[in-house]
Parts: sequence; C-alpha cells; structure tokens
Amino acid sequence: MNRKKWLSALLAAALLVGMFLFPTASAAGNSAFTDITDPNQANAAETLRLLGVVSGNGSGAFRPSSTLTRGEFCKMVVEIMGRGDEEPAQRSRTIFTDVGSSHWARGYINLASSITVGGGASSGDGETQTPGTRLIMGVGDGTFRPDRPITMGEAVTILMRVLGYEDKDVATGTVWYEGYLALAAQAGLDKNLSVSGSANLTRGQAAILFYNLLFTKSKGSEELYLTTHGCSITEPAVLLNVTSAAAGADNGKVFTASGTYQSGRVGLDETLGGTQARLVLDKDKKVLAVLPEDGYTYKAFTVMGSPQANAIPTVDGDTVAVKLDTQVYRSDSADASTYESVWTSLRTGTAMVACYDAAGQLQYLYRTAGSTSGDNGHIMVVKNKPTGTGNAFYPITAGKTPTIYKNGVPAENSDIRQYDVGTYDPNSNTLFVSDLKLCGLYENAYPNAEAPSTITMMGTEFQVLPSAMADLASFQVGSRVTLLLTATGEVAGAVSPDVAKSNAVGVAQVSSKDNVSITLLDGLITLKGGTRYSEGAAAKLNGYLVTVSSSEPGLLNLSQVYYKGSAAPLDLEKEMLGTKKLSPGARFFEQVGNGPLAEIKRSDITVPLVKADQISYVGYDWAGRVDKVVLNDVTGDRYAYGQIYYRPSGVVDIVGEDGTVTQTFQNGEIQVTNGSGSVSYVVGKAEGAQNRRMGGVAGSLDKVDDQNLMAGFMAVQSASGIRRAQFDLDTMTLTTNEMVIPISSQVQCYNKTTGQWYSVSEDNYLDNLKLALAFCDDITVYYDRSPDQGGKVRIVEVK
Repeated sequence: MNRKKWLSALLAAALLVGMFLFPTASAAGNSAFTDITDPNQANAAETLRLLGVVSGNGSGAFRPSSTLTRGEFCKMVVEIMGRGDEEPAQRSRTIFTDVGSSHWARGYINLASSITVGGGASSGDGETQTPGTRLIMGVGDGTFRPDRPITMGEAVTILMRVLGYEDKDVATGTVWYEGYLALAAQAGLDKNLSVSGSANLTRGQAAILFYNLLFTKSKGSEELYLTTHGCSITEPAVLLNVTSAAAGADNGKVFTASGTYQSGRVGLDETLGGTQARLVLDKDKKVLAVLPEDGYTYKAFTVMGSPQANAIPTVDGDTVAVKLDTQVYRSDSADASTYESVWTSLRTGTAMVACYDAAGQLQYLYRTAGSTSGDNGHIMVVKNKPTGTGNAFYPITAGKTPTIYKNGVPAENSDIRQYDVGTYDPNSNTLFVSDLKLCGLYENAYPNAEAPSTITMMGTEFQVLPSAMADLASFQVGSRVTLLLTATGEVAGAVSPDVAKSNAVGVAQVSSKDNVSITLLDGLITLKGGTRYSEGAAAKLNGYLVTVSSSEPGLLNLSQVYYKGSAAPLDLEKEMLGTKKLSPGARFFEQVGNGPLAEIKRSDITVPLVKADQISYVGYDWAGRVDKVVLNDVTGDRYAYGQIYYRPSGVVDIVGEDGTVTQTFQNGEIQVTNGSGSVSYVVGKAEGAQNRRMGGVAGSLDKVDDQNLMAGFMAVQSASGIRRAQFDLDTMTLTTNEMVIPISSQVQCYNKTTGQWYSVSEDNYLDNLKLALAFCDDITVYYDRSPDQGGKVRIVEVK
C-alpha cells in the first residue's frame, strides 16, 4: 500500500476510533474553580476570571449548575464592558422599586439599565434625534426582579446590544427575542450551547456565552469584541510547553516556537503541547486563552520498539510514516530539529504528537522532554519490595489500571521488582517500566551537588529528575553510586552499589586503551573513558558486548560478556531456544566474525531455525526468558555486495632503479564497489573471490597497519534471463522456475551497458530498482544463498 493510500486509510480509521485529536479552545479546560467538570465551561470561566468578569463564591467554587440571576448577569455585563469602576456612583439611585439600597447588585443594575445602544440623528431632517435601545430593561411594572433567573433569550438579547445591535437591526418574531437569537446564531454567539430562548441560563452556560462574546465582531466592525479590553491574538505557533502555567502563579509561562509568554492562568491542559495555536493575550500581554488552529489533526502516540528512518512504531501496534527532514519540536527547546538528527535517540516510552494538515500530510512531530514527565509527577521508583498483586506505581497512575510494558515487553504487576522505574503516559494510560541500573563513580554535578539538574558518570551527563533529588543528597561527588534510570535514560533515583548492582551491557568501541566508548544496548547512552588494559588487551574488546562500571575518574571497568553460545538451536516458529521461551521483546544482534555488531529486526531472519553454532551469545530477562541473542552470519545482511577487486597476499618482486630484483611479502587486498561507493580491506586469501566478478565483503574491527581486515567473503550465485514481470515489488520477492526468493531491502542495481551503478542516496534502493527494471527486460540477478538458507537477491544487473 502506498503512503497516500495508507494515510487515507489511517485517517479514516482514526475518525472511527478517535485516535486523532481535534483540539478546541476547550482543550485548555481547567480552571481555578474547583467544581467545574465541563472543559468548555472551565475554559470560559478561567478566561473571564482573568478579565475580572467573574470571581466565584470566595471558596474556589463557581456553582456552574446553579441558575444565574438577572442581578448577577448585570454585574457580568458591566464588567465585560469595562465599566465596573462606574458602579459605585450608581448605588444611591432608585430606578426600580424592588432594587433597594440594601441589594448587593443595585449599582450594577442601575448602571446597566442606564446604558443605551445606538440612537442619534434620524435620516429625515438630520436634526431629529432618535432614542437608542436600552441595554437592559425592567419587567414593565417598575420592577426589575433582580433575583429571578435570567433566560437565554434575555441574555442573548443583552449581549447582542453590547455588540452594538439595536431593536431596529433585528427581525420581529412570534416571541420578542427571536430576532436577537437568530442574529446571535449567525454571529456565533451561541457556539457550544444548546439552550432554548425560554430556558433559564446556568452560570456555566453564561460563562460560555460571555466567552463567545469576546470572539464575536461588534456591529459594523472587523474587530473582535476582546480588543475593547486591550486584548490581542498572536500569530499561530507550535505550543511547546504549557505545564509551567499549571499552578496559575504570577510567574507561570507558556512556551511556544515563536516566544515565551507570561501566564496567570490555572490548569492549561498539557495535551495542548505540540498543537498549532494562537494565544489570546490581555492588555499586559499575559495569556488569557489558547485557540488551536483549524485545519489540523493531531495523533498523540507513544513509541514502542525501534524507530526506523521512515517509520515510528507505536504502542497501539501502528506506525507513523515520517521523512528524515520532518521538523521535530521538543517541549524544552524553541529550536526545532529534524527527524534525521533525533530518530536514533527515540525509544520505547517516548511520548510524541504528530501534526497533519487537512490533506493528511505530516507537518511536524513534537516530543515531550523526559524532565517534563518527571516534573508532572509521572515518574517514580519502587523503593519497597512489591507484593506482586497490586499496582506498585499507583501514586502516579491516578487510580487507573494501566497497560504495563517492562523493558519494552508486555508485563504484569507480578513482574515489577524493587528499584524498578516507572514512567506513566496518561494519554495512552500506559506504564513504561525500566530496570536499567548503572553503577559508577559520581564524577560531577551541575550546578551543584545539593540540587543537581545533571550529574556526570563515566564521561556522560545524565538529566536528573525531581524524584532523584532526595536520593542523590545522600551521595557526594567522588563516591560510587548506582543510578536508577528511566526508559529514556534520565536519573529517577539512586542507591548504594551494595543495595543494587549494575546490569548495563553495551558494545565496546576501542580506538586505544585511553579512548574507549561503550554504547549501551538501550541505544541511548554512550559511556566514555580509558581503561587499565594494555593496548592489545583493550583492542580485543573492540566490537564485543561488555559490562561496564567505574571506580576512578576517567577509567572504565570493562568485562567482556562471555560468548558461550548456545547448545540448542533457535526455533523462531515455536519461539523457543532449547527449553527457554523467547521474550516478546527479544532483541537480535548480528556480526560476521569480529565485524561490527548490528541490531537487526526479527523479520530480517528468514530461516525458521537458526543453528546452535550460529548463536554467539544468549541473554535472559527478569522472567528467565531469552531477551538478547547475538548471531554470527545468519542473514547475509552484514555484507556489502557489488563488484569485487581482489589481490591475494603473497611474495612480489620489487625492481630497483639499477634493475635488481628483490622479493617482499605484500598483504592481500579486497575491494567491493557498488552504488554506495567503494570500501577496501586487508585480506590473506578469500576463497571464491574473483576479480571483476560480483560478491559480498564484510569488514572486521581488527586492523593491520591501520587498515581493517576482512571478516568474511560471500560468494554469490547468478540467475540470468529474468523478466521484469517476475519481480513483485509489493512483496519484494522474485519468482523463477526454481524458487521464490526475497529481494534485499538494500538491493544494489548495476547497468552493464553504461558500466555504472545506480547511485544510492538516503533510502532510495527501491527507486533504483524501479529505474533498473524500466531500463530493459533482460535481467541478471545475484543472490547469496538459496531461499531455504535465508538467501536474498543482492544485486540486479540490467543491460
């Protein structure tokens, strides 16, 4: 399925199951008022609170379900018009007989009933003055009925007059307020309300009505009513972080890709992070409200597994298609990066948002910084030994029963162990648990050891989460400590090495005994330093799995993971290695000889049974299941395939200037050339290698005279007379009379007529294959092994 069709199907499915988010202003639906549950009402009430239009009952309650009286409505109207300072002067007047001097709203009622809208010179002689329309009137018998509930018809009529409309502007109806209701519907004043004109208005409904007023144009104006308060609306920008405004403090902030804004607002919804929105600012440029842009849809997702260069796997079993140049925003940085620069650092548990335009095209990605989750109380360490029956992470899951993944594998409460770290994602109700522990010397702290934001261990700086502050206070710089790390590599806690040991395993990269780096299998953390080994001993660790710790500044304690291999084959169909079950999240690695160790996908292994002598190492998880397997030359994918230049080692004649001949030994050389370029290795002999023939070469990490040795040579077989119709590019297979064989995802293409390889840039192998097949219908293919041995088509040659 092509990307367009896939995305269309995905969008259609999303509309059905609600996987996509369609933010509205109500997405900012929290409030200083503790008793509002409706997000639209909460958003409206909070905005009006900041404008001074409402204040609640003094105890944090708004009483949204209570009806609003006519007197209360008068106060709100006066305040929304910005005339509240005129109210005291109206308290001494008596306009309505039932609004005496003791009534709390007397000044507001008198002021509101004195305001007129419109009026002025008539269109006849230009001298006759026509009266305006009274903003608010009594009930016709000299009374106002201040404590009677106000109806929707009355409220809408009054607010339309605030916008400048008079009785002459509206059509008459069977009921006096029908014309105003119709006009209000056209203007959008009744958005998010479904209330009849005769129904009493609740306080929550009134809040929405007044909120809508702010975003309605006054009569004869292109300006929104909110401009009368000195308010303004920013240009659209990506919201990066709204959680710092959650407490509603005067120093709260809202971060966007175009700037930082002060906010006194309470409870901006953190799911607004990553959305395109405009901010409504008050006269002091502080945030009043958030207005998500129309025309965009958002998919909040959580990474599950290993992202690829063009796709991100998600926790719901889906994938998000992405390009390398897609912009990626982060909650703690105003500078966007690209997917190309961050995708290798994404891993299980990373919360992200994908933004799509109206055509379904991905516009950008947004990710939450790890520290944000910690600041929001979504991360904790299990300090006590769990019982195995209840939810050990209940303090961060808000009473919910989450889906649990431990080290990327589905898990149960019984799988949780003491000192495990949990990260809770409220969007997907998923708990990501990590048992990664790193033991070493506490080398440095920034800005200080009393309250570090980062600490340094083994040459690497680690972000410190709030949950780790108390733990780290027990340790001094220069002491040894075991760090308890989240799934994304932040420090969530710390304990003594006597309490919990390190379980970190990584791949050693040795440039010299003083320049060693260890990339942990989590894919995120690289540790750096020297060793006490000799140059020769350190070099023997290059490319191998090692455990790592430290006890001295700048020095790593390394121990090679013993490659004892396996006594039993790996049965992928039964998901068993001997008598041991294969973990659902088992990770596979492959190398050729002492070549670079590369992580591979399970689907890369096309044989159902891997022989025991092809298994170099087996690792196990907390439940005794096989979770790490190192293979030796199983898939054939570690070779570079192309045209071979080969010169075996041997004695050669050297002719001097005087004609004398001396003999010297010369190392052999093998080179492979393809669409990616050329690479050469030192070799003694390569069985089956022939000059100017096709083949595959794998390099070793071992060196001679500063040049890498060859780790292995792969002879290839050919099949000629192949027609393009035999290729199925949807399934990436080739069918011949003898076999059906997979086509490598990195197939190289050679044009024999021009003598040129199709150039490989980024990930255009499939594009090259299509171009090659279009060139002619007489094709030769080269494959490394038969299909039952895991072989694939490696080279396609056209002429």
